[in-house]
Amino acid sequence: MTRTKTKRTITVLAQGLQALARAAGDKKRYPALETLLCRGSHFGTQSQSPDHLRFKLFGIEPEGELPIASLTRAADRGENLGQHQYWLRLDPVTLMVDMARVVMTSHGFAGLDEFERSEIEKVVRSVLHEQGIVLHCDHPERWCIALDEPLNFGFTPLEDALGTDLAEVFPEHPDALHWRGIINEIEIALHASSLKLRRRQKGQPAINSVWFWGGGVIPDVGAQGVFDTVYSDHPVTRGLAVINDCRFRKQLEVKPVNFNHDGQSILVDWTVKSRDPKQELDRLERFMQQLLGKVREGSIELVFYGGKSRGWRYGRRSGRRFWRFRHPLGKICFSSLPA
Repeated sequence: MTRTKTKRTITVLAQGLQALARAAGDKKRYPALETLLCRGSHFGTQSQSPDHLRFKLFGIEPEGELPIASLTRAADRGENLGQHQYWLRLDPVTLMVDMARVVMTSHGFAGLDEFERSEIEKVVRSVLHEQGIVLHCDHPERWCIALDEPLNFGFTPLEDALGTDLAEVFPEHPDALHWRGIINEIEIALHASSLKLRRRQKGQPAINSVWFWGGGVIPDVGAQGVFDTVYSDHPVTRGLAVINDCRFRKQLEVKPVNFNHDGQSILVDWTVKSRDPKQELDRLERFMQQLLGKVREGSIELVFYGGKSRGWRYGRRSGRRFWRFRHPLGKICFSSLPA
């Protein structure tokens, strides 16, 4: 009796696809991506955000605030930290006063040199130390703090707070006043630092506050063996890979010729590396060309996610749907497609 060989499944998450397609325009065509999206079987994911989708891919149905901080810490340490501590992310932000509102206009470390990052870290670390809190900086662009007890409220996710009046997104729980006080102390310390003056002289926005978010403990693992190998630089995906005992590698290491050594189920979380959308789409297009070649050989099946809410399945039969004409990538990304 002949055994049927199980096909390898490659799952690709390209969170930034819509933004790339919008920026690149319709003048250039991307045959592999267009073939996949026009001839693959389209389905919805019902995910609130790309990070919610990441949890679902690992068989975890999250409730409430996503524990981004604990997974960030696990990713940067390369080990499962257990569930005995509650973690919070802490990111430097720029606040601007707009009439009667205070709005977060940017966050993160983009545009900061190593000296500036170090100076901000020292200021924040000093204030937290006075509160008996240790700042963990296993990765220079991702800061976390650990608490012995969970908070009774949740902070608004960083991306949701961006561009919004902070009065509308700051927690209203009475216990949140303590954290508002810590933020105020950090703002005073940053205002008094020499960094603010230097950045103003260079015409750069001040890093004048911080934002707490992503609180939680390490989540329970989902279905065992969802993925054998994970290629990603995204902290949430790498953290999920760590707690699920997956092999994990950097995104730039992904090469379809290596898949034979990666098991039967592989996840590639494709995050944008270039500021040039056309260059980034060219890289993604070349990768998809290789994957579609593997599909035609019959060695893999492909599952592709173009963001938080849309997915496509593409197998050998999909390529025979010649009646589904290819359209420009931008048109596909912003249209309603049949399943």
